[in-house]
Amino acid sequence: MVKAIFYDGHSARQQAVTLGIVDGRLEMRGGDGVLEIPLSAMRISEKMGNTPRLLHFAKGGHCEVSNHADFESMLEGAGLKPQSLISRFESSWHHALLATLLATGFVIASFYWGLPWIAGIAAAKVPASLALSIDAHVLSAVDDGLMQPSKLGRARQQILTRRFNGLRNEHGLPAHTLEFRNSKDIGANAFALPGGTIVVTDQLVSLAGNDEEILAVLTHELGHVSEQHPLRQLLQSSVVGLAMTWYLGDISSLLAAAPTLLLQSNYSRNFERRADRYAADMLRQNGIAPSRLADILGKLESSHPAAKADKQQTSRIAEFFSTHPVTAERIRTLRGEATRE
Repeated sequence: MVKAIFYDGHSARQQAVTLGIVDGRLEMRGGDGVLEIPLSAMRISEKMGNTPRLLHFAKGGHCEVSNHADFESMLEGAGLKPQSLISRFESSWHHALLATLLATGFVIASFYWGLPWIAGIAAAKVPASLALSIDAHVLSAVDDGLMQPSKLGRARQQILTRRFNGLRNEHGLPAHTLEFRNSKDIGANAFALPGGTIVVTDQLVSLAGNDEEILAVLTHELGHVSEQHPLRQLLQSSVVGLAMTWYLGDISSLLAAAPTLLLQSNYSRNFERRADRYAADMLRQNGIAPSRLADILGKLESSHPAAKADKQQTSRIAEFFSTHPVTAERIRTLRGEATRE
């Protein structure tokens, strides 16, 4: 027999009882006599350390059992498993360590593969009008101090725009708009926004040795637009925004965070490599060597002090943890693409 405390479920009264299992029924003896309960009409709580086990009865009330050893012996004597599979796992540090590792692996896998996969699905469901509204919001935010109107002449802007829009692509060009801005803060740069807006700075135009290098950068950004990388990156960077956009249709928080997230978050290695391949293929179709992109990438890296410092500190370990492929690696790949012609 096993000692226990019985609560009838109707009052706070405690009653000392003894428990036993006879002919497939739980027999509870106490001051109120003997009560027999079918085993199918009770539920036994999991074992958690030294916490008392609870026996919940279908008709109300429960028992607390503190003597785990006697209670498990009673269950075993009746042919019942004293612990569930979960309890046995919890009672072993080997199993607990395994469960911790599996849980950690699941979290990491969800972050690196699950979230990007979900973001890709969500991005495909975002209407073009909504993506364009994000572009307008971002430009409005960065034009308020971070960027200024372009100082390039109107004729120069039109020449670059015509050449860019006149490029061919066997799969067709995604919807896009080219915007020129002047920004000493951003420096020589170009970036794509979720709705297909591609921003290029005066500083990048000045840095380029020729128009083909400028077109090479723009085709790289067009690759990001084609595969919705800006929108996917925005959604991945804002899990709350992703959930609200996908499930609730409320984009207010996403719009509020968009300027900061799009300007501060880097693309993944895979995104950059895919945009490089897109640019290389498109440049070849238009009689431009993919090495033009390699040339301007080298100039861009040298033009940014932070990039110079990063280059000095680059190692295989740093490269592994970097979100971007090391620029030297991208340049080597693009020069290799040029030799395929």
